[in-house]
Parts: sequence; structure tokens; C-alpha cells
Amino acid sequence: MEFSVLHLIIDTLVFLLYSFVLFIIIRSKTKVFKSAFYSIFVATGFADIASLFSACSLRVIRESSLGEGSKDFALFCILITYTSFMAHMIGNLLITINRYSALCLMNMYNEIWTRKHVLAAIIIQYFISVGVFAHAIRAHVEYIPGANGTAIIKGIQERDIDLIIRFTYIVTCIIYATTSLGLNIRLLIEWKRLTKTDGALERSHHDKGLLIYALLGFSGSMLVCIQQFVKFICVITDNTSLNLWATLQYSVLNGIMVSIPPFSLIMLSSDFRHEVLNYFGCSKQQICIPLFVTRHSSIRPVADRF
Repeated sequence: MEFSVLHLIIDTLVFLLYSFVLFIIIRSKTKVFKSAFYSIFVATGFADIASLFSACSLRVIRESSLGEGSKDFALFCILITYTSFMAHMIGNLLITINRYSALCLMNMYNEIWTRKHVLAAIIIQYFISVGVFAHAIRAHVEYIPGANGTAIIKGIQERDIDLIIRFTYIVTCIIYATTSLGLNIRLLIEWKRLTKTDGALERSHHDKGLLIYALLGFSGSMLVCIQQFVKFICVITDNTSLNLWATLQYSVLNGIMVSIPPFSLIMLSSDFRHEVLNYFGCSKQQICIPLFVTRHSSIRPVADRF
């Protein structure tokens, strides 16, 4: 019980922190927070908050042994989990592409990330996230006997629906992993090249923040991708015990995945920290240089791109 309470407290703190980060960005009048990066960050952040709620709720249902009386709410949380996972993966991929284009396609950045294009990308992000799992609405939650006569959630009862969901997860993870890995490698190579070319410590510092954010987001998402590969194997081999174990790990791995964006932003973006200080009314009059900036000696600064 203490373990469950500890996880509940951690999830609540992450939920509140993430909500506060989104609140600061949305209320800000600063131009940098109206950029493509922050627009996608906010759109994906709402999905991450929803996934925290659904994953935490499912864990409470399991550990509290609420049984089949909560099956409707459990199905709702499962559907939210599916949708928010897809939205997170698409959003994180968009952010990776945004970071890549900011460093490797500087001349084309403003043409790619117009307000209209960003809005269209966000609409497509949620349209796909909801659409690919719409068929799961007709599913039912399957329970297996637990200790002391209780019932434990196993997953989706209909095998055909569950297989479609697993295949959707696997295809999404493969596309995300291959695309993000390629872009991050290219981003790393370009960062090293530009650092040697410019030889400027300030530039290296800025680009390193950009690179670290992209790599941290990729690492967190890959943790859940690995868990989904295990789930896929369990479903096709009908391994109930391993399936249940893998399912129980989702809440922890999802918590790690969705906690990376707000913590990374706080640690790596001086623009955001300055905005927080302004919100609490304790900011000093100083110029704050963001870490999410890419500069090139022959091209104008791109601080306004974020």
C-alpha cells in the first residue's frame, strides 16, 4: 500500500508541475512562447497530462481491487491511454523534426514552420490519435481472478481488437524509433560540425541544450516502445503472466516518459525560467539568453523561431 501511495504522490507532483509549465507558456505574452516549438510542446503536453491521469487511475483500480464494478471507467482510462500515447509519439516526432530543421535547415525554417502549418500539424496529430483507436470503443475490459477472490484487469477482452491495437502500437514505435534515431544522429553530426566551424563557446552551449532535449525525449519514449514490444509478444503468444507484468510496468515507464519534457524545459530553457520569475514577480531586469537558440555566423539569430 505504501508503494502505491508513493507512486500516487509522484504522479500527482508530475501532473501539477506539467500543468504549471503549460500554464506559464500559455499565459506568456513573450514572442518566443508563441513559436512552433512551444505550440507543439503545449499540444503534446495536454496529451501527456491525460496519460498521467489514465495510467494512475488504472493502477489505482488494479491495486485497490475494485473489480468489474469499475469496468466502464477502466475502459475509458484505457482509451485515453491509447490516444494520449499516440499523441505523445506524434508530438515528440514533430518536436524532433522542429529541432532538426532549426539546426540543419535554417534557411527553410520559417517557410516550414508557419502558423498555418503548425496548426495543421496539431490537428492531424489529434485526428490520427483519436481515429486509429476509435474501433476500441466497442471493446470490453477483461478481468482475471486475483488474490482473495478479487478481479484484476488483464486488458481488452476481444482478441481481434487487442491485436489491431498492438499492431498499431508496434508500427507507431517502429516509425518513431527509426525516424527519430536518424534525425537525432544527423542533429548530432551537424552540431559537431557547426561547433568546429564557429568555434564559439556560446554557440556550443545553445546547441547542446537543443540536442540534449531531443535526445532525452527520444530516450523516454523508447522506454515505453520497448514495453509495447513486450506486450505485443505477450498477446500473440497468449502469455498471460508476462502480459500482466508488462502491463503493470506501463504506469512507471509512462511517468518517466511524460516527466522528461517539463523537467527538461525547466533545466535547459533560461527563457522559461525567466518567465517563471516574472510570474512570481521576483525577476530582475536582465537579458535572458535561451538555450533553445541556434546561431550561425553568416545567418541571422533564430531566437524567434522558438
